[in-house]
Amino acid sequence: MPKITLLGAGSGFTQPLFTDILNIEGLDEGVIGLVDIDADRLAINVKLLNRILTLLKKTKWRIEASTDRKKILPGTDYLISTIEVSGVQCVRHDNDIPLKYGIDQCIGDTIGPGGVMKTLRTLPPFIGILEDAKKLCPKALIMNYTNPMSMMTLGAVRTTDQPFVGLCHSVQGNSRQVSDILGVPYEELRWQCAGINHMAWFTSLTYKGEDMHPRLRAAALRPDVIEAFPIRTDLITNLGYFSTESCGHYSEYVPYYRKRKDLLKLHCREGYKGGTSFYADNWPSWRKATDKRRYEMAMGKREIPLKRGHEYASDIIEAHMFDRKKVIYASVKNDGLISNLPQTGVVEVATLVDTRGFMPTHFGDLPEQCAALCRSNMAVFELAVNGVMNHDREAVIHAMMMDPLSAAVCSLSEIRSMAEELFAAEKRFIPSWCAKPKAVTVTGGLPPITSYVRTPQVSKILRHADVGGLPYPKKSMLGLKKHTFSGNFMSRHEELNKAGSALVYYVSRITCASRMELSVLFGYDGPVKMWIDGREAFYDPNGTNPAKADAAKIPFIASKGEHEIVVALDSNTGNAWGIFLRYERKDVSKQELVKGLSPSALPHIIGTDYESGVAAVSSMSDRATHKGKKSAKKKK
Repeated sequence: MPKITLLGAGSGFTQPLFTDILNIEGLDEGVIGLVDIDADRLAINVKLLNRILTLLKKTKWRIEASTDRKKILPGTDYLISTIEVSGVQCVRHDNDIPLKYGIDQCIGDTIGPGGVMKTLRTLPPFIGILEDAKKLCPKALIMNYTNPMSMMTLGAVRTTDQPFVGLCHSVQGNSRQVSDILGVPYEELRWQCAGINHMAWFTSLTYKGEDMHPRLRAAALRPDVIEAFPIRTDLITNLGYFSTESCGHYSEYVPYYRKRKDLLKLHCREGYKGGTSFYADNWPSWRKATDKRRYEMAMGKREIPLKRGHEYASDIIEAHMFDRKKVIYASVKNDGLISNLPQTGVVEVATLVDTRGFMPTHFGDLPEQCAALCRSNMAVFELAVNGVMNHDREAVIHAMMMDPLSAAVCSLSEIRSMAEELFAAEKRFIPSWCAKPKAVTVTGGLPPITSYVRTPQVSKILRHADVGGLPYPKKSMLGLKKHTFSGNFMSRHEELNKAGSALVYYVSRITCASRMELSVLFGYDGPVKMWIDGREAFYDPNGTNPAKADAAKIPFIASKGEHEIVVALDSNTGNAWGIFLRYERKDVSKQELVKGLSPSALPHIIGTDYESGVAAVSSMSDRATHKGKKSAKKKK
């Protein structure tokens, strides 16, 4: 005897879901578990389900109900979630605050600022539900109907190892719309689709072996079809494929339709076709109407629909209990299912269900233009879920910044300001770690270490001599020239390799604004000697191969003013190529380390240049310079 538990049982899902389940052939007994934190709405649905049991003559079923899920979860075989956190109290905030910044939403509960905020409110308690399920009903199959579907599913598959799917109405509903547009019987239309929830794509459409895409593309040019599906006809005309979601939802997933008033007028219509603030304006009244209708059905004042509908929950239970194989479309972990979408995310694909449970099917590559749009949204899902699971406030803000519609309208700073307003407005319903800005110590300063020396004076290649016996050199003998190296390692590889046994000198100069206790941080790959202000400070007859940055630390006291560091490197018969060199200040307090040092508190490396820009990556800059010189000569 199965036990089927519904969380969020005060919702409008309760009657249609259980009417479907009670219509499963051969399922004549069982336990219905109902959980909702609103005791009044829960009580009404208990009465309503008792009436349905009577009308369907299901006398061997019984109902268990409680506001405490821990009392109902034990023994559950099928767990269905339709929870709604905060009711209608945040709907206007989700819509109106972004609208102030120019982000026009139609529905705003699965993507964009509204969807991210709903994730903040809903995913944390849902993770708690999943943890309770693991303890109290570890063998249950779990189904989620709560939006934002992709983010809820992504959080779930990273929390639980129980069989889990996210369920929506998009595919089964919109595939019927496609058959209507084409004018072919639904039962005879063969189709395949895949993508993400609210952005899956019908990539295959056939009727009696004939490809229906040309016919659908032609139909998408008819005025009546455009009026009925203003967004999706534009999609198939320009991208080649029809999407599975309503125009209102879809218009929020892309940057094309809602960023300007003229585009809204051209592509969107009222209601689910893309109306501005459609959910925010209507959700409170819908909720009241649903409560009234449910009350009237429970009291026998309104007829109750008793026929089985198209929701997937009953198909799953029937397939699993009786091994009657069914194919559903579900949001699941992308374990190689859609190969050109992120494998760490969740996708919506055909999923086989039988007594073994859920078996998502491999799809392969989506058309690249379709995959690219999916990926842009999956970045939002990834950041938002990581933010919730890691208590990372910045990741949540970054999720809003990556939202395609928000990015089409706002700057990064504007999106950050909007996020802060949303967090403040909804602080009662979101986690405390996100409600208040994290205290950050703004240092604004530098660590007690300089950058690497990149522009020393370098000698010509000199005849080999024993480094150990070298005196401080006379500069006139070295043939010094300023040289800028492209990286941290001052390499003379080609010249030293050719020379074999030889010497090369590097000269670095620094200035100090005050007396400093310093260390020279030094790396090298051959025998070396170092002089600081003319005095020998370091000698190593061996070196390391390869050179390691900061391998040696040579302390010295630097008075205010200029100082010179000279290094002689033995080529080691061509195996030594160069050195690393930078400076560290030692006489700083812990408080200064936390705060960060000002530039004047560190040695200044004289003559520092950086190879960058076009000159560093292209010969075109050099060519342009030579042309310029030639032109100048001609002018003279």
